[in-house]
Amino acid sequence: MPRGLAVNFSGRKLARARTANGPGDRGLSTAELARRVGTSSEQIDAYEQGRVRPEPGRIRALADALGVDPLELSDLDDRSRWPLAELRRAKGLRASDVGATLGMSSRSYRRMENEGIIPARDPGLPARVAAALDISVADLEHHLRRAPGLATRLQGAREPLRSLVEEYVRPGCPDLPGQDDRAVRALAVVHHRPAGTVARVIGHELVRIRAMRRRLAGFRASADFGSSADEQTAGRGAAEAEERRIERIVTALPHRMDAFFRCALPGELWFTLALLDRLPPSRPWLPAEHLPSTRDQPGDQPEDQPYDMPAHLVSRRTAPDNRDALEFRISEEGAKHCALYRPWYDAVYPEARPYLRVREAEVAGHTRGTDLEDLFADADALLLSFDGLLCRVFGRNPGPVSQHLIQFARSRQLSLEHQIPSDPVKLLRILGRQGSSDPIRHLDRLLAGYETEAARSAEPLPGISQLLHTLVAGNWRLAVVTDHASTAVEAFLERLDPLLGSHIAVFGRPGDPRLMKPHPHGLTLAAEALRSDRSKVVLLGESVADAQAAQSAGIPFVGVAATSRQARMLREAGATRTVSTVRILAAAARHTVRTSAASTTDTADTAPADQAP
Repeated sequence: MPRGLAVNFSGRKLARARTANGPGDRGLSTAELARRVGTSSEQIDAYEQGRVRPEPGRIRALADALGVDPLELSDLDDRSRWPLAELRRAKGLRASDVGATLGMSSRSYRRMENEGIIPARDPGLPARVAAALDISVADLEHHLRRAPGLATRLQGAREPLRSLVEEYVRPGCPDLPGQDDRAVRALAVVHHRPAGTVARVIGHELVRIRAMRRRLAGFRASADFGSSADEQTAGRGAAEAEERRIERIVTALPHRMDAFFRCALPGELWFTLALLDRLPPSRPWLPAEHLPSTRDQPGDQPEDQPYDMPAHLVSRRTAPDNRDALEFRISEEGAKHCALYRPWYDAVYPEARPYLRVREAEVAGHTRGTDLEDLFADADALLLSFDGLLCRVFGRNPGPVSQHLIQFARSRQLSLEHQIPSDPVKLLRILGRQGSSDPIRHLDRLLAGYETEAARSAEPLPGISQLLHTLVAGNWRLAVVTDHASTAVEAFLERLDPLLGSHIAVFGRPGDPRLMKPHPHGLTLAAEALRSDRSKVVLLGESVADAQAAQSAGIPFVGVAATSRQARMLREAGATRTVSTVRILAAAARHTVRTSAASTTDTADTAPADQAP
């Protein structure tokens, strides 16, 4: 096939369109269509009989003459497998046509089509290419992943990645590769990105795989040394599932990195998009002057458009109270971009997270620190949730444990819903609706064993150690209220600080799973045990179930919401107070403790002599 011809052009569809789109029952004659497009009847016959395929410009002319979309003249059965060049030709466009629209040479454009590489210096290019081809950015990415040169390039990435995993994910190795590592440099060449950037992304994935290997070791220990045959069988199943997951992650990494580097934003733009992503539903629009960076755009772009921001990631509008000002909010595609790539951006731009914490407090509408201080000062008791607030019991991969529970449930003929959650606690909650039968109790004990084992090695989430030690130093009565096993919480606190357990009560999963959150049972039980009026109790949590349980129990709630989506979900569940990080809670508690201590000192200093200690 000569270069530049549309492989999937359909002569049969051309003939059908010609006979359906003309005067009379017979439509256009070949002679009339030939006259309209400036060719011969013989050429039209050759197109329709499949002996000759037209070049893109002729496809466009044929479509215009027939009043149809150029794609209607192609066989679309395999469209999902087309590389971008084939889609462009089927739309009747030459590389020079698209290049001229984009302000780039046809040679540069063809290189992008053939290799699937987006220049790092032009993050807005994908959106402009998609607009030129009248497709979505997601469709553009789909077709770029079928670029002819992509398979060869990714094949060149697999061996360096495997060598990095073998070198840095092994017992006794705490190190991570730097930008001078030979395999990192090889990957930088493959992906056309700086070695330092590649090293940070790879480092993040190696840490993730190490965590999975640690879990795998725990599952293997259960398989070898479990206290029952059921536990050993479950351990083997969980270990096999974890091994498959690790292999899938390593195998998919070249594709994932390639997709990330095609759409990765420079630091200023990521700061902007991440800030917009954190805005609460109550204030989704942000004035341009509050953005991290703006500058004049080339061409006819508005002056207040975020600097080179790809248009599909944000929406803009004229400010309701000032027609000379623009406001911006994140688009659905922008939110998906943040959700998909945030961990890698955090690795590439480590300075972004502290910056965003400061800016979010300014614009996101979270509860003010002074309001938290007043709430804490008025409270007698503070309750805390566990998983998701203090730590992540199973990391970010609870799937293998859930698979074990599912296997056990099926072996005991427990009915499962069509949509099975990956969270083992949610799974137990669903199964618990069938009543407190012996299989449910056995399932509970099985899960408790996994939770306790995982909690012994679970790391506290950022700011939790400071928060707990600050709370212990205050005058509050403290408790953890959770749908996890009490032994898991106790193991976590013991590992964090053996002294914490004597100051913090634990109210774990109720014997009847139907009493788990959002049921208020655990919260009311804790409030009664701590001898506190519910209006003087505050729950610190992070889940919708926490918010709903607190509302049902009549207990004030403060939700930790790291993203705007989390904040929106909590507010929809009835939460009226949210913060972006645990550190904000710790700061408010610390201020309350200091104020209380100062007040006590002042009272002692001003007491009459006969009452002084």
